[in-house]
Amino acid sequence: MESDEIKFVSTQRNQQKIVYRGRCYTLKRTNRNDKCWICASGSRGCSGKLYTNLDATEVIRTGEHAEGCRVDAHAFYHQQQLNELKRLAAGDPRPVLEIYDELASNASTSLETAAYFPTWEQARNTMYYSRSKRYPRLPARRQDLRLTAEQTTTKSGAQFLMYHSPTNDILIFATEDGVKLLAQSNCWCGDGTFKIVPSWYQQLFTLHVFLRGKLLPVVYCLTVRKDLPTYSRIFEVLHSKAEELGVQLEPAKFVCDFETALIPAIQGNFPNTRVQGCFFHFCQAVLQQVGRLGLRTDYMNNQEVRKKVKMLMALAFLPVHLVPAGFEIINVGTSGHTISNAYEEHATA
Repeated sequence: MESDEIKFVSTQRNQQKIVYRGRCYTLKRTNRNDKCWICASGSRGCSGKLYTNLDATEVIRTGEHAEGCRVDAHAFYHQQQLNELKRLAAGDPRPVLEIYDELASNASTSLETAAYFPTWEQARNTMYYSRSKRYPRLPARRQDLRLTAEQTTTKSGAQFLMYHSPTNDILIFATEDGVKLLAQSNCWCGDGTFKIVPSWYQQLFTLHVFLRGKLLPVVYCLTVRKDLPTYSRIFEVLHSKAEELGVQLEPAKFVCDFETALIPAIQGNFPNTRVQGCFFHFCQAVLQQVGRLGLRTDYMNNQEVRKKVKMLMALAFLPVHLVPAGFEIINVGTSGHTISNAYEEHATA
C-alpha cells in the first residue's frame, strides 16, 4: 500500500525528488506560498502535479495523472537502490557492472525486494554518469595526461608516483617504504599483466617481495612497450631512488617468466642476481607447446601422454646438473619423440 508520507530522494544529477503515494515527483518551480512538483514517472502525456508547502513537509493539493501513469508502491525502494548504485559507482573503483551485479544479487535473496530492484537498463546510465563525474575522461593523447594529487599519493598522503617519462610512456608507482622493502628482500618476483591497463599502455609490470610469508606488490609500472630499454629504465629509476634513500638494491634471486627482454635487463642491472624462471609460467609454456603440436586431445584422454608431460614439468625441481639425466629417463619408451624433441629444442635454444 502506498504511503501518505512525503519521502525525499535525489535524482541522477543530485536534484531533489519526492515520493508520495507511489509516485515520484521532481521540483518544477517554487512559488511565493508553495512548491509545484511534476510527475517523474516518465509516462508520456502525464502532467500530474503535486503542490506542497515551501518546506515540502505537507501536501496542499494534487492534480490528475494520465491514465497510463501507474502507481508504484515500491517507488521509494526503487529510487533508494538507484541512489545507492550511483553512490557506489562514484566511489568504488570496481567495474560498474560488477557493482550492479553484487547489489542485484543481494536484493535477490529476498522475495520482498527482488522484483523491485532496478534493472540494468534502468541503472546503467545513472551509474556511468556518476562514474564519469568522479573519474574524468582520459585526454585524447597520452602525452597530455595530467595526474591529480589524489592519483599520485596514497591514502596516508605518501608520494606514490615515483617517475613518469616526458611522454608518459613509462609511469612508475611506488612509495619510499616500498623501495626500502625491495632493499631488504633477497628474492624479488616480477610479472606483467595486460588485461587491466588503460588503452594507451601495453602492460602493468609489478615487482613483488615476500613479507611474513605472503607475496606483496611494492612497485607498479605502466609501460607502452615490453622491450629491453623499458625494463632497463625501470631498474635505473629504482637504483636512483634507492641511492637517494641510502639503501642498495641487490636481490639474490629474481623470479620471473621467460620474457626475452626482461631477463637481460635484470642481468644488466643486477649482475650478482640469479634469475629463476617462474614454475607456473614454465608449466604454462609446456602446455602451450602441447597444443601447438596437436597433442591436446591425447593429453586430455591418454594417461601415458599426460604422465610424460607432467614429468617434463617436474624436471624443474631437479638440481641443474641432473636435468639431462632426468630428461633421458623420461625419453625412454616415448614413441615418436614429438614432445621430448620439442622440449629439447626449446631448452637448448
